[in-house]
Amino acid sequence: MKDIAKKAGVSLSTVSLVLNNKEARISEKTKEKIKRIAQQNNYHPNSAAVSLSKKISYNIGLIVPDITNPFFAQLTRLVDEKIRSYGYSTLFADSNNSAKREKEILANMASHGVDGVLLVPSNEFFYQSTKDNQEMIDDLGKPLILVNASSDMKVTTINFDNYLGAQLATQCLIDRGHREIAFIKGKDKYVNAPERYRGYLDTLKKNNLQFDPNLVYKGDYSIESGYRAAPQIFNNPKITGIVSSSDMMIFGLIKWSNEHHLDIFDRYSLIGFDNDPTDAFTQVPLASIDQELSLMVNEATTQLIQKINKKVNSYKHIIIKPKLIVRRSVRKNKN
Repeated sequence: MKDIAKKAGVSLSTVSLVLNNKEARISEKTKEKIKRIAQQNNYHPNSAAVSLSKKISYNIGLIVPDITNPFFAQLTRLVDEKIRSYGYSTLFADSNNSAKREKEILANMASHGVDGVLLVPSNEFFYQSTKDNQEMIDDLGKPLILVNASSDMKVTTINFDNYLGAQLATQCLIDRGHREIAFIKGKDKYVNAPERYRGYLDTLKKNNLQFDPNLVYKGDYSIESGYRAAPQIFNNPKITGIVSSSDMMIFGLIKWSNEHHLDIFDRYSLIGFDNDPTDAFTQVPLASIDQELSLMVNEATTQLIQKINKKVNSYKHIIIKPKLIVRRSVRKNKN
């Protein structure tokens, strides 16, 4: 900027005002001259210097538990697009579903001066005490939003109505004449797993259907856990419909059935969770609960930017309603 001022024959403050687009009594001719000289000399503002002077970095931290999961990959892409529309950049990290790793990443992001963090918590996050998690968030010293999670902590959370999602899926099968409906659940301490299971149980009760614990199968939201549950499910002749707490576990069922030359879509009506982009391209398009991911991302980024700009100081717990996407994997009970 000193070189530009010297070449333009103006003061350093004049150059600063022009290149930072500040209002000032400077003629258009002088402005154009300064900008032309800056362009000719490949001038770019020093982002580190700007950050120090404004105490803002225009960087947002995003932490997800598993980028190999298509749901989190899609979330990451949507967050990055939305953040860029605000003039920010995204610093991304994968916690590998480790609470210890989350803590390390948060400390690292804070040391690099991020303006705020969107944290999609790991499953291990909820194995820790609320007190420890609250201290970790408070110690960050930056605005933080918990995404795809609910909590009683003093922090803004954005989540889906997982209870409603499971209700919609279970009721859909019941309305089509299914009475023996299997449920593949996540681990009890997993993010959102208890609410999905409760939605299934309450919908059975609402329809005067007896709960059978033998129709509930343990999983962990992974393809592998669906694969492991498959032989148990296929060995139960009563089952006609399946609700899974994640699409990934249904993919595991499909993999196992294909390997054993069994037609899973002919035998069962299937509904997953997450509405993975590939659901429409399985052998028979898979019905799934769509969690309105773009709405969640919009809400999360808006809340974070408002907190960064000091427009919002309080915290809130926001719940977004999901919807059921019915595809050909759901049909009337043939029995």
